[in-house]
Amino acid sequence: MGQKAHVSRRRWIERSQLTYALAVFIGPVTTGGGWLVWSLTIASLLTFTYLYLDFVRHPAVGTPRAYADLGLMAALGFAMLPFNIAATTYVVYAAALVPFALTPGRSAAMFVILAGGIAVEMAFITGPSRLIVGAWSIFLIFMVGVGNLFIGDRERQNALIRRSREDVEEMATVAERERIARDLHDLLGHTLSVIALKSELASKLADRDRVRAVAEIREVERVSREALAEVRVAVEGYKGRGFSRELKNTEQALASAGVRLDTDVNPVTCSPRQEVALALALREAVTNVVRHARASVCRIALGVDNGDLVMTIQDDGVGGPLREGNGFAGMRERVAAAGGTLDIEATRGVRVCVKFPSARGAAS
Repeated sequence: MGQKAHVSRRRWIERSQLTYALAVFIGPVTTGGGWLVWSLTIASLLTFTYLYLDFVRHPAVGTPRAYADLGLMAALGFAMLPFNIAATTYVVYAAALVPFALTPGRSAAMFVILAGGIAVEMAFITGPSRLIVGAWSIFLIFMVGVGNLFIGDRERQNALIRRSREDVEEMATVAERERIARDLHDLLGHTLSVIALKSELASKLADRDRVRAVAEIREVERVSREALAEVRVAVEGYKGRGFSRELKNTEQALASAGVRLDTDVNPVTCSPRQEVALALALREAVTNVVRHARASVCRIALGVDNGDLVMTIQDDGVGGPLREGNGFAGMRERVAAAGGTLDIEATRGVRVCVKFPSARGAAS
């Protein structure tokens, strides 16, 4: 059953249960009450209907509004008893609704208080039916009230489950947004660095070598188009992103920055998630080489060492104390999510090491 259908069915049940309140007219009918009794009974029923509908529209444990509605229902019943003995109906309703506003322990205490109130007030009312009506009302308070204890507790448990599910969905949404934010940072940071370098080069060549300047601008156009495609892929979850493709992009980025690339990349087998993590870790590490390292050589190695898949990116740049920003933090989280570890050293240049345990070597 869908959520809307469930809510609609519940509201129909809640409103249909109001029909039992018509039992309040049994008093005037059986005793032949005058216009005053009938007027008070009709006015009390209208007041009770408002209180009941207000309660079912705003059910909540421990709220002043719920307490007020229940208290006024019970007070209405006790106030009407001297005029209409069937007004115990309102007290029974209040007892039936108590478990949906109070904890089980407090609900049981309220049953005793309401039943005791009826017993005390019936002692001051004359009439042959007072004992029967009083006993029947007290029986209903405990029978309906205790039954609703289980229903109320189940509804509270269901509400907790719904809130927990909503919290999990919200956390998953936040995590997904953070993942996209990290990955877009990696993608755009790398690409914009390449575009900036090539644009600067084209600007310098514009007066000396227009042919090369045009070629660099066309390269900027190509990189921009690739970046747009990669952003679309990133939003879709990076389907089909491969390490070899990222390595090729790395060669172009380093060449544009005047950094020589040495590679020692061996064929390996890994899961798609690990490959994505490797590719994006490579991209972020190389982006930092291009931006900050002032390196002349960058060495990239990939292979299997003692059963572990290991990728290292080492440059011969300035090194020194390294402050990990969003890029490295995102890289570390992504690698960890894929089951690996990431270590960064910055003594002689910067060395980034990504390791996944129990990898298998495989020929291409």
